[in-house]
Amino acid sequence: MKALKISTNLEIEAVELSEPLYKSIRNELGGYLEVVRPMKLVRPFCMIVDEEGLLKNLPLNPLGCWLYGTEEHLQPIVGDIIIMAEMDSIDGIIFKGLTDTQIESLTNDLTEFIQTYKEIELYHMEVSK
Repeated sequence: MKALKISTNLEIEAVELSEPLYKSIRNELGGYLEVVRPMKLVRPFCMIVDEEGLLKNLPLNPLGCWLYGTEEHLQPIVGDIIIMAEMDSIDGIIFKGLTDTQIESLTNDLTEFIQTYKEIELYHMEVSK
């Protein structure tokens, strides 16, 4: 099952997850899982984060913060994140892997944010010299 992993360094990579899914995702993120439904991602997409990321003092994930809407919620997203799809089922919500088309589309859209973020960061570095 495929998912997108976005590091705190703003690197996007498609990852292959296996069953049991919670263990596979935990290996990618390094901790207990929390599912968040970011304001800037439409269903069926969701974001999975390390539930204890703030306690572990993990670095800020700028893309995760933007997707989540940290500016409105005032709750930062830290550490690496996983983006997957979810679906309602008779047993509750289940996770689905991303299709190659979804991965390509999300990667293209998120790359635009990353380029803008890096340009702003570079600008601030130049101004502060």
